[in-house]
Amino acid sequence: MKRIKALLLLILLPLMICGCDRLFSASGQTSGDSSDAPPPVTLLFQFFGDKPTDLDLVIQEFEKRTADSLRVKLETEWDAPEEYKQKIKLKLAAGESVDAVFDASWMNLNQNVAQGYYQVLDKYFNNDDYPGLKKAFPADYLDANRMNGHIYALPLTQLFHDIELVFIRKDLREKYGMQPIRSMAGLEEYLERVRREEPSMIPLALKGERGFYRMFENQAKQTNFRASPTALSGTGIAFNVVLSNDGKQVLGAATYGDPSSEYAKFPAPLNQPDYFTQVFDQNAAWNRFVQTDVLNERNALLLLESGKAAAAEGTVNDWASARQKLKTAVPGADLEGFVYIDCQRNREAGCIGTDYRAWNDLAIPVTSKHADDTMRFLDWLFQSQENHDLFELGIKGKHWTEGAEGTYHTTSESSDYAFPAFELTWNPYLSRIGADAQPEIQDLLAYEADPASYYRLPLSGFLFDPTPVKTEIAKVQPLANQTMQVLNSGLDPNWRDSLAALNKKLRGLGLEKIRAELVRQIQAYLDQGGA
Repeated sequence: MKRIKALLLLILLPLMICGCDRLFSASGQTSGDSSDAPPPVTLLFQFFGDKPTDLDLVIQEFEKRTADSLRVKLETEWDAPEEYKQKIKLKLAAGESVDAVFDASWMNLNQNVAQGYYQVLDKYFNNDDYPGLKKAFPADYLDANRMNGHIYALPLTQLFHDIELVFIRKDLREKYGMQPIRSMAGLEEYLERVRREEPSMIPLALKGERGFYRMFENQAKQTNFRASPTALSGTGIAFNVVLSNDGKQVLGAATYGDPSSEYAKFPAPLNQPDYFTQVFDQNAAWNRFVQTDVLNERNALLLLESGKAAAAEGTVNDWASARQKLKTAVPGADLEGFVYIDCQRNREAGCIGTDYRAWNDLAIPVTSKHADDTMRFLDWLFQSQENHDLFELGIKGKHWTEGAEGTYHTTSESSDYAFPAFELTWNPYLSRIGADAQPEIQDLLAYEADPASYYRLPLSGFLFDPTPVKTEIAKVQPLANQTMQVLNSGLDPNWRDSLAALNKKLRGLGLEKIRAELVRQIQAYLDQGGA
């Protein structure tokens, strides 16, 4: 465990700046004297997913602790993932008052910033009046997450990648007399055995908005191109952007359903459309293992944890919790994982591409009348380990217990506070590691924390400004999202025809204008010395 903590610090040492020695300030806890306390205010936070069962208990505990200091009350609203993105866009466009919303580059962050929906938060950082924020979000960390030179949201991350894997019922694998799974062929054999011998079970549970995710994506290093799963965000539909070998020229930007002529300008093997799209063949072939209502699935892990599924796609940070829930629900069951990206499974250096930006963010809409109060709460949240633990893990002694060297143990009530920490609390300096994790989990976490595991993606400093084509994006994005969700879950074996038809429709809605603007902006970025 010491190795893990040391590596977590290693990856973040370049980001660290001197912390503030003031433990308490006007933005945090004070003495019991409330004479100078700000007036009470109620803050509304918007999240997606399922509301944790015991969230109200945690909020009550928070309000009790800060009654004489912050005097803030919290309200939260939760929406289904498939509805959240559109609902937030509608709320922001309508000018509804919300004090904080979860957003991300893979959602609508870029577009919403470009449309002026979010407040600039620069003044709250590197500010002694907000010591919690100053300590938890040092300058270099913030600089990697600026947009147009400003901070529009809190960047939320533990590490720069959360390794993807397939969770497998270890007890079922052993029941079938199979060896530990070490390849996609071995995984397919396991799923076939489940399909044949456990007809009442779902062989492989997937989340509707995620599908097979990266299970069949091209695993080549992206040294002169950007494509799924690390495609540039904010364009409404993903483009495969290819650069010259010296990285100074944009050779083109192709997207789903484009004719071969769009790829002909690229060097081999990128000049073959199937280089980017063969994933959909595999999705369709493996759909035989997936639940029939996959598009409506909001929590695939729940199917695994309750014993209804024999495998599920997820990430390493879900492992310890999912295992504990499965063992509680199904006596004698156990969980193991198969990392499906080859170089990650083999713990190779320079394997994981990153732009060193957080994948998750918390923004304050311009309609909020309580920006200062919201930032005072967030400052309190990051001001101490105790404050942070309350919202990330729940009530100490009830939802979790402390382990050695800054780790934590789960309890029988941990599942009652399964808060999606990536929406509010993830932080490289304060987020704890589970002490109940199996050795393999600890090894993967150490690998994630090692700076040598990463390489910098091309165009890592580029951010697309959707403003010039926001009307076209608004037309293209809903149709593209709908089609891609179907393909990502393998529900369309005739996907080539479907993508060609989609592409034709999108060209009529402004696809070519978006493409041209993307290429123009990238080339301008490169001409100015960007890389």
